[in-house]
Amino acid sequence: METELKLYIDPKTAPKLTQHPLLQSAKHKAKALYSNTYFDSPAHDLLQQGVGLRIRRIGEKRLQTLKTAGKALGGLHQRQEWENQITGDTPDYSQFPKGALPDWCAKPKNLQKIGPLFTTDFMRTTWDLVLDDSEIEVALDQGEIKSQSATLPLSEIELELKSGSPVQLYQIALTLLDAHPLIIENKSKAERGYGLDKPQTLTYHKAGAVNLKPEMSAEQAFIHIIWHCIGHLQANEDIILYGQDIEGVHQMRVALRRLRSCLNIYNPLIPNKTHTKLRQELKWITNILGTARDWDVFALSLKQMQTQDNKSPLKDLHKTVTKLQTQAYIAVRQALRSPRYTRLLLILGKYLTQRHWRKNLEAALDNPVRDFANQILETHYQQVCQEGGNFTQLNAKQLHKLRISIKKMTYGTRFFAKLYSPHTYTKKLSYLQDELGILNDGNIVNDLLNKAGLDKKAPARHFLNGWYAHQQITHLERLEKAWQTFIEEKTFW
Repeated sequence: METELKLYIDPKTAPKLTQHPLLQSAKHKAKALYSNTYFDSPAHDLLQQGVGLRIRRIGEKRLQTLKTAGKALGGLHQRQEWENQITGDTPDYSQFPKGALPDWCAKPKNLQKIGPLFTTDFMRTTWDLVLDDSEIEVALDQGEIKSQSATLPLSEIELELKSGSPVQLYQIALTLLDAHPLIIENKSKAERGYGLDKPQTLTYHKAGAVNLKPEMSAEQAFIHIIWHCIGHLQANEDIILYGQDIEGVHQMRVALRRLRSCLNIYNPLIPNKTHTKLRQELKWITNILGTARDWDVFALSLKQMQTQDNKSPLKDLHKTVTKLQTQAYIAVRQALRSPRYTRLLLILGKYLTQRHWRKNLEAALDNPVRDFANQILETHYQQVCQEGGNFTQLNAKQLHKLRISIKKMTYGTRFFAKLYSPHTYTKKLSYLQDELGILNDGNIVNDLLNKAGLDKKAPARHFLNGWYAHQQITHLERLEKAWQTFIEEKTFW
């Protein structure tokens, strides 16, 4: 099992990295030129089977390597790997142990489809470090990835765990980050090579189901949920950095809300004081994404209201909002490329790997996750029922408070859904949350208009206040029905 942490480093910064005291203290340093050819069919059949096949040339030596897709979260890559020396420049399938190759390879006609697809050529400088009881190889790779039609520069640091605890990988990365700007790299060289061979359209990613199992402990479920949220978060980075779809910001913000909700849900077992710094940093990136999301939603609303009339009171406002929306996206992209964001992801990874909270272990963490889920979902349910008791009499502030409680409960039901059969319960809860969200959009419009510098007596402000007031009146009736449906629905825990 190979365990690595990958980080991008600017090629201009790389020479300074080699002088870092930590690397200077290495017991061994080496340098070698690596030439690698990756093999697959033109249709990427091996990739679809979840494996990668490579031949590495180091001087006269030839090493063939088969790797499973594994998983990559927070920059940490874990996968199975089989490596052996061969004499030629084409794969020798007989050298792999039984069961390593996918069943697809059992047919000779399929093996005949496999050929060279792309190459990665780079100079690798390595340092062997010993920290506490762990041995780590630090590698600096600089070169290029090349397909038949395109070339991509390569400049990254690989921290590979040879023995010991993966916590040390995060600690080394954080130490290097203190001196040099680094960025988490969740894509392997092979993934980037495949992307060059057949570029894929960037798209946003929704959270998907959290696959908890009844035999998990409450603590195991906590770790699984947080990693799931991190995966959701990072899956949407590329669409924000290089794409255009505003849903990327929305999904990344949802991922952060889910993550923060999980920390809140587990507060009875893991008190907030154990991750105070983490919560502060999560709030920092959430706020930056929140600003962009607010302008996105407002811009969409303005578009719905727009007419072909050049005398529309919204014409000039739309231009201003578009400008502020663009500025918000610049801020988001700067944040995602910043050392602060990288540090947040590394701290998260270290936090989950180290499990520092076990120093003051609550016995309940070892209890079955379903016991904890039953208790926490019932607590949230009772809170929602209490806050919405006199539903038709609630003012805007009280409705907002209720919306937050419902949102926390929604995330909780989704986290633990696989332990039960919730049927339509979560959908009805989500619908109630969405209807309350529409009311909230109207409540924040004045803040956005102030940020846009719109005069309080401007016709556009009066127009918008009237439009949102109409929206709220329209949705209040739906909201009352949604609340009644929710109250009548039987709980599933």
